[in-house]
Amino acid sequence: MNRPLWDKWWREERSGAMDSQSFAQAMEQWVNNSQHSGGTDPASWIEFTALNAVRMRRVAKTSKMPESLMALLDSGKCREQHWTLITESWCGDAAQTTPLIAAMADRAGVTLNWTLRDSGPKLIREFLTQGSESIPIWIIAGEDGTVLGQWGPRPGDLQSWISKERAKPNPLSKKEMAIQIQLWYARDRGKAFFGEVEPWLRALAETLGTR
Repeated sequence: MNRPLWDKWWREERSGAMDSQSFAQAMEQWVNNSQHSGGTDPASWIEFTALNAVRMRRVAKTSKMPESLMALLDSGKCREQHWTLITESWCGDAAQTTPLIAAMADRAGVTLNWTLRDSGPKLIREFLTQGSESIPIWIIAGEDGTVLGQWGPRPGDLQSWISKERAKPNPLSKKEMAIQIQLWYARDRGKAFFGEVEPWLRALAETLGTR
C-alpha cells in the first residue's frame, strides 16, 4: 500500500512525535491550562481531556496483563518493531487502550511514538477505518519503516456492539452512547483488548522472524 505521508514522516525521523513520558507531560499541561490537544475545536474537549487524564492513570494502575502476553513481550521477539499511536487528548477510546499499549511497549523495550491526529503529519489519512479518521490507531512497523499492521480504534466486541446499536431505528444518543462505551471498558478492564492483540503481536513477531 502506498503511504507517502508515512514514508516522509519516517524519513524525517518521526518529526514531532512524542514518547510516552512527553505525552503524559503534555496531558498534564493541557489539563492544568484548561486546554486540549485539538487547538480551537469544541470547548467540551477540555472536559474530556481532564476526564481522560484520570482514566489513563486508573487504567495504567488497575489493568492486569496476561502472563502469556508478558512472556511474549519479555522474550525479545517484538524488539525489532517500532510502534506508533495516532491519538488526541479528548478521545475516550484512547484513554482506555493507549496506557495498555504504552505499558506493553515499555515491557518489550519497543520504541513507541505518540502523534496527534489533527496536527503534525496527518498520518491518519493513510490509516482510515472504513473510510473514517477514527482514533486511536496503533501502527506497528519494522526497523526500515515498513508498516506491518494496524489496530484500532477499539476492541472488536465493542465495535460490533456499537455498529448494531447505530443500525437500530432509534439508536442511543451520542451522549448516552459515550456513557455506555465507558461502562463497557470499566467492566472489561482490558481483557478484550489483550485477548485481541496478543495473537496479532505473535503473528507479527513470526513475520519478522522469518525475514
